[in-house]
Amino acid sequence: MSNASVKLAIIIVSYCNTDDVDRCLKSLARSDYDNFEVLICENGGEAAYGRLLAALVGSDRTLQRISDASNTLDQPQKRLASVAKCRFQNRANVVRVGLATENLGYGGGVNAWLEPLLGAPGWGAVLVLNPDTEVDSRGLAELIAKSAEGFGMVGGSLVFDDTPNKVINYGLHWSPMTGRVIAVGRNAPVGSAPSVEDLGRIDAVSGACVLATRAFVEDVGLMAEDYFLYMEDLDWGRRRGKHLIGFASKAVIRHIGGTTIGSAVIPEKRSHLSIYLSARNGILYARRFAGWRWICHFGVGLLFAARYVLKGSLSAGRVAFAGLLDGAKGKTGRPEAALGPQQPG
Repeated sequence: MSNASVKLAIIIVSYCNTDDVDRCLKSLARSDYDNFEVLICENGGEAAYGRLLAALVGSDRTLQRISDASNTLDQPQKRLASVAKCRFQNRANVVRVGLATENLGYGGGVNAWLEPLLGAPGWGAVLVLNPDTEVDSRGLAELIAKSAEGFGMVGGSLVFDDTPNKVINYGLHWSPMTGRVIAVGRNAPVGSAPSVEDLGRIDAVSGACVLATRAFVEDVGLMAEDYFLYMEDLDWGRRRGKHLIGFASKAVIRHIGGTTIGSAVIPEKRSHLSIYLSARNGILYARRFAGWRWICHFGVGLLFAARYVLKGSLSAGRVAFAGLLDGAKGKTGRPEAALGPQQPG
């Protein structure tokens, strides 16, 4: 089977960030790879779904509506209350826009499409893509080509939007000693490839742009949903078993980052929601994969919580501490009880 004949399913999870989704779709419309379809899950409710369709679909918009609904994926699914079947204005690739039955979180939003895909024929790989990304024209082809070399999970050159000459990471490494997540290759020049040593350290590909083959998904299963947001990508990679991780250095993906919940690069500018979920989910992940050492990770987390306080943000320190405690208690899912009415996506 040639690389071009591998059908790619691209899954994008949205939460009220219409402009991001539109920009991402426009980048995909410029792809030199032809064999792909896009599946969008809007987690923000009916009003957000209506705004998304209004912004995307129309004679002067990125998409046009298709009346044919003969494919089972064109119909509402178990966790998709409505599905609008569309295509790009300038190419025939199908784009399905689904409304989630509730805010499913990131892993749940991915799985809302990935689960019915498992029963659908034809596709050979799935690309999980953040809405606040732009894929360069040859990115899809490069990712597919790397997977054809025998890699089940593939990442590309994820770069900073404001400094596109630097790589955000080659992949993610989780430290079993401290529980910290390390961005392997941070600030490496774009187009560079990880060394054999660095590649061996990578535990998972960043969930902002990760390609998984059909064989990977069928063997490893769906993304974990109970984190709600953060750590589901590491969890997926941790469970990969025999499947190897590859890196396509020529696939360049621009990533803004944190447009939905404010997970800024500068710690002091992060939203409380981002701080809470990072703290809680780090402990949840450690409880699953580090055994008794999760207690040590809790101690490291306390140091990071204290750092917020020392830098003058008592409220951020309190939120981080609350996240650590909830992780220790095994609390999962949506964090409304801890943070009030905010709804992440």
